[in-house]
Amino acid sequence: MSKQAILSRVKSSLQSNPIPTFAPHYKNIMIKNEDKIQEYINYQSANKAIVHQSNEATLAKDLQEILSQTNAQKVLYNPNIDVDMETIQGAFTKVAYTQSVDEIRDELFGIDTSIIQANCGVANLGIIGITSGLTSPRLSSLITNTCIVLLKKQNIVENLYEGVKFLRGDSNVAPTNLILIAGPSRTADIELQTVFGVHGSRNTHVILY
Repeated sequence: MSKQAILSRVKSSLQSNPIPTFAPHYKNIMIKNEDKIQEYINYQSANKAIVHQSNEATLAKDLQEILSQTNAQKVLYNPNIDVDMETIQGAFTKVAYTQSVDEIRDELFGIDTSIIQANCGVANLGIIGITSGLTSPRLSSLITNTCIVLLKKQNIVENLYEGVKFLRGDSNVAPTNLILIAGPSRTADIELQTVFGVHGSRNTHVILY
C-alpha cells in the first residue's frame, strides 16, 4: 500500500473517530502553605541557596553588600537584570554579558561571580525558573563560583505546573531553553561523596524584592 493511500485512510478514519482532546490540568497533591513567599524561602533554603529579603528601593544597595561579602573580583551580569550596574561600585570588575561566548571565551571562564534575573520562583519546590535568550545567556548561571539571582516576590508561583505556564507566557510554544535551578550545583557520582560546583555555581544567593 502506498504512503498516500495510508494517509488517506488515516484522514478518513479520523473524521469518523476523532482523537479526543483534553485541556491541561493539574491538581496539587502537596500540602499548600498559605504564605507562598515563606514557603518558597523555606524550600529554597533547604536546597542550600542563601535567601536575602530586599525591596525595589534597596535592591541595588543589598546587591552591592552581597558582592562585598562574597569578595567578588570579576562580576558578570546579564543585560536583563533589574539593577542599573552603573550604580554598583566596589573593588571588582564588571563585565556585561553582551557578546557571544566565542568572542569572550578566555575572559568568561576567569569570572568568579554572576548576576542573573529569574523569571519566576516555585514555592513548593524552592526553585527558580529562567528562560535563556540574548539578554539572559545560559552560561551565566553555570560558569561562576558564585551566582546571585534576582527574583521578584510577585513572580513566585505555587507549583511547577504554574511555573512552566509562567515561563511559557502568552505563547502556546515553550521557549527553546527552560532552566530550573534549585541551588548550588552538587553531585554524588564521584566516589559517592557530595561535590559542589561540578555542573554550576558552588554558591547561590537569591535576592527577593
